[in-house]
Amino acid sequence: MEKISYLLTHFFTHKAYLLPPDQLPGTLFTPMAFGFYAFWLFAVIAIAYGVARHPRRMKAVLAANWAVMVVWEVVIVTWESLSGPVKGLDLTTNLSLYPCSLYLYTTPFLLWGKGIWKKMASGYLLTLGLLGAAVNFIYPVTRLTDYSCLSFAGFHTALFHGSILLAWLTVLLTGYCSYEARSLRELFLPCIPSLLLSIPANLVNYSGIDSDYMFFRGKMGVVAYALPGFSEVQTTLTLYALYILIPALFFLPSYLHHRRQLAAQEQERLVWGWSFRP
Repeated sequence: MEKISYLLTHFFTHKAYLLPPDQLPGTLFTPMAFGFYAFWLFAVIAIAYGVARHPRRMKAVLAANWAVMVVWEVVIVTWESLSGPVKGLDLTTNLSLYPCSLYLYTTPFLLWGKGIWKKMASGYLLTLGLLGAAVNFIYPVTRLTDYSCLSFAGFHTALFHGSILLAWLTVLLTGYCSYEARSLRELFLPCIPSLLLSIPANLVNYSGIDSDYMFFRGKMGVVAYALPGFSEVQTTLTLYALYILIPALFFLPSYLHHRRQLAAQEQERLVWGWSFRP
């Protein structure tokens, strides 16, 4: 109870003023963190199924979910900028230039966009959105290495990535959006948001301020463990390849299926054409 009391008392305390991470309960891979994220996962599933039972409310729920996350992002950046030992916006970590940040930028197109814009947003959510949220939900290394899950920063990462999972599960259960790649353009369309975000991310990364947005420099997150010994340029090129290929691999089966259908139709047309030749 003494440790819980400490966490609650220091709920809004910046990591610079907390106990060392190895003395904090609820950090990465601790029983408290496992229980905390199991609760959030149950809540996400329950809410998604509840929304699926009332599909007319789906858009309103997802719009409210997105709006809360936009406000939440502003609040967490403001809090970190004002609560640390150095006051002001920390450009090395506090800009919303991470793969999961794309949820903030693509959701309006998912909910209110049409045509290629909605398809592109759907493709992101169903691939990189799902993958990024799942990884950070299971392995929140960017937060729980310094904070407890029972902290403002810990709540933020759980709520944010849980919201992406909620959006993903809700659109699947309600059938609001699906994705089939019928052409090479549609196969690679879902990677466009990542490529667009990579422009400001790498402008900041290679500006000399030692940032690692979208993990292009391999200094933190899963990338730091997955690509040991890689130079920054090698890591950047590898990440570009992954941001392009991962969404394409999700939809490659539908693309190949469509190509087989076209080939079968063409073969049938040729057979009928030869059958009716005089």
